[in-house]
Amino acid sequence: MSKDIWLEANEETAGDLILTGYVGPFKDMPVYNEVKSLFGNGSIALDFGCGVGRNSVALAETYGKVISFDLPSMINLVPQENKLSNISYTTDWEYVKEFKFDIVLASLVFQHIEDSELDSYLNDLSQIVDRLVLHSRTWIDHSASQVLPIVEKYFIIDTIEYSRDPNSPIDDHFIATLNKR
Repeated sequence: MSKDIWLEANEETAGDLILTGYVGPFKDMPVYNEVKSLFGNGSIALDFGCGVGRNSVALAETYGKVISFDLPSMINLVPQENKLSNISYTTDWEYVKEFKFDIVLASLVFQHIEDSELDSYLNDLSQIVDRLVLHSRTWIDHSASQVLPIVEKYFIIDTIEYSRDPNSPIDDHFIATLNKR
């Protein structure tokens, strides 16, 4: 799946792009309890690749401030119900890099980013956070590359659990907590 697909996402296509097979209002998109249980609490969190803000809202329950970053096409689709007073949605990566975060959540996004761009984001993330909660497929859409070897250049796995996507029995996923190297 190329970045162009995400840049062209709209109300009709975004639900299925975010969660394979999902149809319905964006405000009703589920948050994975396995991921939510790893959030903890604190002052400030980053929802990297926030999509339409489903995880941002969940993070906002236990963090004083949530910065939610994604492509303009996705930020434009955030429903009003997900625009809480302690969530700031942005497409400006330079703005995001001005903060130090207690946690970064990247849920179902790294597998959609090309290797070199992912490497660049991870380098930046390693400068602004000590703890990463990562939910991803094991492989990257655009190449034969695996997600974890790129991530492990910057972060060390603390915990990891592998699972299968219920919508695709051949689609390996994992949920991990990682600490900065």
